Amino acid sequence: MDIKLKEGYDSPYYIQLKNILKNKIQSGIIKTKQLPPVRQVARDLGISVNTVLRAYNELGKEGIVTGSVGKGTFVTVSPQEIKSRNRQTLLKKIVEHSLEEALSLEFSIEEFKNAVSEYVKEKLEMMGKVKLVFIECNIEQLAYFTDHLELDPHIRRIPVLLEDLRNQDREVMQKVSKSDIFVTSFYHLNEVQEQLEHLNKPVIGINIEPEVATLIKIAKIPSNSVVGIVTTSKKFRKEIKEVLERLDLRFSEIFETNSKNRDTIQQIVKKCSAVLVSPKQKKIVLGFANSSTEVIEFIFSPDRTSINNLKVTIFELKKSLI
Repeated sequence: MDIKLKEGYDSPYYIQLKNILKNKIQSGIIKTKQLPPVRQVARDLGISVNTVLRAYNELGKEGIVTGSVGKGTFVTVSPQEIKSRNRQTLLKKIVEHSLEEALSLEFSIEEFKNAVSEYVKEKLEMMGKVKLVFIECNIEQLAYFTDHLELDPHIRRIPVLLEDLRNQDREVMQKVSKSDIFVTSFYHLNEVQEQLEHLNKPVIGINIEPEVATLIKIAKIPSNSVVGIVTTSKKFRKEIKEVLERLDLRFSEIFETNSKNRDTIQQIVKKCSAVLVSPKQKKIVLGFANSSTEVIEFIFSPDRTSINNLKVTIFELKKSLI
């Protein structure tokens, strides 16, 4: 287990270890349900058994692991559950801080509650009026962003292929003209701005990179492996190969396809020890993969700064839409 504890750090070793293990579980780096034995971790890190026990105990208090002497320590939550808990804790702190500020200004708790309820109602009405268009060059990435981007679920989301925008597809342009804000990756920002300049509406660029968890999984594939790349679009397949080249990730042989033919996909999967798949093709590839074949979903995600900038822009539309 790749863990480095910092001597003289503000936090004691057991807290550092607890936080590192928690992050590794949340990110999916720790895949096994059972954590390494306490004595093994203590020996590997050069720390006391008691320190490791305290770290495991802290994880237990947070409901992340459970265990008993002689039976081992087991992870009891998924990475998604940890992320959700962290977000809930952060949200609670925001509410607590706001309430304390209101009380210090001599507002009552009831007044605070009513003001929050009114604001939330107003915000939901505004979000329901927002029409947001996602513009991307390949259908897979477009579908993924439309479904997974962390935005208010009340916002109406409209996917548009860049090619349809270039061709001035009549139906697409009608939808675009009635929308309030446009989102695309920085790769296409200048082109989209030029295409939609006449509408005089916000065009937001987001920085898209492969998810770190995806790259870590790929980096662990032995270089002498036969690897497959299965997508539904040629452009998405090209983007995956560019990432592999940029990171100098090489394998003995790579088979690739963007065919929708099941026989073609099956033939490739059977040849490979690992298959990189686009989100749309994951299910069909898993159906053909045997127990020893690693299927890795290749996901591109916008960074946190891009998401925050987008949220700010949406919020600024409030006055004109209410």
